[in-house]
Amino acid sequence: MTDVWHLPAIARWEKSCGKHPTQKPLNLLSRIILASTRPGDWILDPFTGSSTTGIAANLLGRRFLGIDKEVDFMNISKDRRQELSNPDIFSTYRSKIKDLAIVDKYSNDAVEEEIPSWDLPF
Repeated sequence: MTDVWHLPAIARWEKSCGKHPTQKPLNLLSRIILASTRPGDWILDPFTGSSTTGIAANLLGRRFLGIDKEVDFMNISKDRRQELSNPDIFSTYRSKIKDLAIVDKYSNDAVEEEIPSWDLPF
């Protein structure tokens, strides 16, 4: 991985549930998550906005906790998460994450570690 990333801007389909003024591209958050976490890890976003981090976390098999004080943005987040419950949309979104093809190529040869089944105590 280089220190300069060339990623596309936010696509129209990423704003299907509403617009957030500083929404980040799904490919950007996916790359950060893939580079810094493993499947099953928790990700906390205390300023979640429209929850692009949460969408990426769900698509990549991570657990997510998002916090925001703006009700309008939390509603966008809930709608985006609800949208992922449709298997076709889930698959479509996953297929748009360009780094997954590379990860899948190399992870097929590796032995998967068992993900712990514990959860937060609250």
